[in-house]
Amino acid sequence: MGIESDQVVFEYLSRVGDVAQQRQLPSATRMRLVSELRGEIDRSRAKAVVDSPAAVRRILDRLGSPDDVVDAAGGASAVRRPPVPP
Repeated sequence: MGIESDQVVFEYLSRVGDVAQQRQLPSATRMRLVSELRGEIDRSRAKAVVDSPAAVRRILDRLGSPDDVVDAAGGASAVRRPPVPP
């Protein structure tokens, strides 16, 4: 596994942790979420033919944005700015 690919994963997981904290998920929930994501990413990387930053980004794209991942984990209940009407 390359250093650049590892950095892409680190930045993604850091962003997930930041969003989860902003949404006030409990510490144990944040830790479990990041740990489970890390495991899923590692399994996907192990199956990939090529381990490049682009391949890692494709894996992360399939998982969803950090906001989407945190929402799915129950972090959507925190106060968020309402959408602007059209």
